[in-house]
Amino acid sequence: EQNCKWKMNSATVEEKIEMILIYGEYRRNVDDAVALYAERFPDNVRSRSFFYKIVTAFISDSSVQTKKRKRRTTVTGEVNEIAVLAAVHHNPQVSNRQLHRDFGISGDSIRRILHRHKYHPYHISLHQELHGDDFHNRVVFCEWALQQMQTNPNFIANVLFSDESTFTNHGGVNRHNMHYWSVENPHWLRQVEHQRPWSVNVWCGIIGNRLIGPYFIL
Repeated sequence: EQNCKWKMNSATVEEKIEMILIYGEYRRNVDDAVALYAERFPDNVRSRSFFYKIVTAFISDSSVQTKKRKRRTTVTGEVNEIAVLAAVHHNPQVSNRQLHRDFGISGDSIRRILHRHKYHPYHISLHQELHGDDFHNRVVFCEWALQQMQTNPNFIANVLFSDESTFTNHGGVNRHNMHYWSVENPHWLRQVEHQRPWSVNVWCGIIGNRLIGPYFIL
């Protein structure tokens, strides 16, 4: 037993955490987890028996440390924490509802786990698809606007920025329901077709500190 503990202590905490993450990523299949770990870390290959001892010790103690913790494991303990992080790592677009169904963890606990590890639910950005000279024309406009700002510091305050959106019944993208869990902003984009007036068209503008509209066009 002492020899087993000594061998387990030969792995760093970071190495043990990586093993547990890979184990969770591969749905608790030790053989697949060992193979992936060897592929990712060819200079630090671990045997199946060593990998299995790390996993079983973690499941038993809820910790990658050899010494058991004195405090009781809460609902957001390390077992659930590793499971949630592994699931998000495997599929950054997974929903809280799906995580709850998979692991039986409450939505509040899931949000606490992700917040503790500095994950943020970045939402998708929709942008109009560009064609032909669109790219060049936008660069030319930006260069021209920068020149105008140098000449007249109040230039931007006199520009009317406007946008419009068409609300249809064909089930467009709801940005609020689409998120991507990540520590850093992945700048998740999706190209969309030009909006067509199926139902109600809404226009709104901003100039300086004034809001123009919104106007509803049937």
